Amino acid sequence: APNAVCLFYSLLNTILSYDPTSIAFSSEAHVRLVELSTQVLCVLLDCGMPGSPEIVTNGDGEAVVEFESASQAGFNIFRTVLARMDTTKEMTFIFHGFSRLLQNVYQSKTSYLPNSAAKLECFQELLVLLWKFLEENPLFMNHVLCHCNVNEFIVPICFLMYQSRRDPAQIGLVHICTFVLLKLSGERSFGVALNKPFTAKLPTDLPLFSGGHADLVAITLHKLVVNGAYKLVPLYSCFLTIICNISPYWRSMSLVAAVKLVNLFELFSSPKFLYSGEHAHRHLALLLEVFNNIIQYQFTGNQHLIYAIIRRKDSFGRLASLTLQKAQDQCHKVYGEHTTVQYDGDSKNPVSMVDGNGNEVDDRSEVTGVPFTPTEDWLAEVKASLPLETVTRLLQHLVPVVDDIVARKQGVVDENEILEVLKDVTMVGLLPVPHAIVIRKYQPNQYTALWFTAFMWGVIFLRNQSLPMFDGQAIELFQVS
Repeated sequence: APNAVCLFYSLLNTILSYDPTSIAFSSEAHVRLVELSTQVLCVLLDCGMPGSPEIVTNGDGEAVVEFESASQAGFNIFRTVLARMDTTKEMTFIFHGFSRLLQNVYQSKTSYLPNSAAKLECFQELLVLLWKFLEENPLFMNHVLCHCNVNEFIVPICFLMYQSRRDPAQIGLVHICTFVLLKLSGERSFGVALNKPFTAKLPTDLPLFSGGHADLVAITLHKLVVNGAYKLVPLYSCFLTIICNISPYWRSMSLVAAVKLVNLFELFSSPKFLYSGEHAHRHLALLLEVFNNIIQYQFTGNQHLIYAIIRRKDSFGRLASLTLQKAQDQCHKVYGEHTTVQYDGDSKNPVSMVDGNGNEVDDRSEVTGVPFTPTEDWLAEVKASLPLETVTRLLQHLVPVVDDIVARKQGVVDENEILEVLKDVTMVGLLPVPHAIVIRKYQPNQYTALWFTAFMWGVIFLRNQSLPMFDGQAIELFQVS
């Protein structure tokens, strides 16, 4: 393919140099050109083997990718060219291009003058393309996290997830947004970058809060759990993993985010969820790890979360004092003798969205036909897997402090006064020895790659119906077994 490199850069320049706010690019023909270019480049990058290049250091001490390592036999030339991009100028151009196009998702709805900004509809293809760059060029991901404002990606991604949470036709969009967040959350610099203040005004009913981009992520994911489509249940583990990965670096949680996270704990510790399957308690383990990370590593500045935990101390107490008889009684009260609904907690792989045959799996929450009954072994596993010690020590020390304040004020006390007291409290010497920070990184696998291919072709097929580019009766996007 002698012109492959020229074609790759031509398509990339056509896409990423486009400015929706410029009058020069406002014609429908230009918008359509950008959308088709995005689809073509996604297709070209989807086939063949990835380059999987290794980063080496050149004579100047700079991280580069050697040509030989990214051009072995059998590799897709377009993916090879993508993997070889290593200059700061190229990385910056790509980042700003993606940032400008993704922000158009909400900026086109907030302009004061009607039609003052062209509206792109290819945001799903753009997210697929962004995923390809993050996955196949490690230098690009490192550049985005260390030298750019990654929050310019996060705001439109959260906006898309929030807006699409109830639409069954947008389940795939929520999946790919989740994949991108999961991929980024595995890096320490991402969690640190999320502490930057969130000041954007989004055209949605997102709860008002004063905090950073970590708060935006947590509030968005909370909404997807409590008010999202039922088919989002398989993503609950991914949502909680994202929050868990960023929690050790969360310097100051807003009041809204703190309440939302403790609400999630109450939700997943309720009998309906806790006894929904043998492994449903894994959600609670992730949430407790979030609380432990913040208490152990970011106690100062997170008095809102500490106060929210104190106010819901009974939820933690009930879980800590759970006995087999209580568990069996609660399970029988909620589900009776019927089969139980097994939620995402029963899935061991929080990333793979297809089964062993490569078929897409959206309804892991279906009735299994086998009733779940708490047993001694199950209770022992729950007790062993839930890290309650840190929260229990915190409550043992701080609940009497808060009760004393309330007693001295005869029950009439301003919450701000309690927050000021908690702000000055130190837990040094009272908590267990800080645990090691555990980061769960996305692990590439063939099933996820297959899901991306099916999703990409589904989007392209649906967006090219007039005049039809494809014969719908001759296309099979997935197998039904």
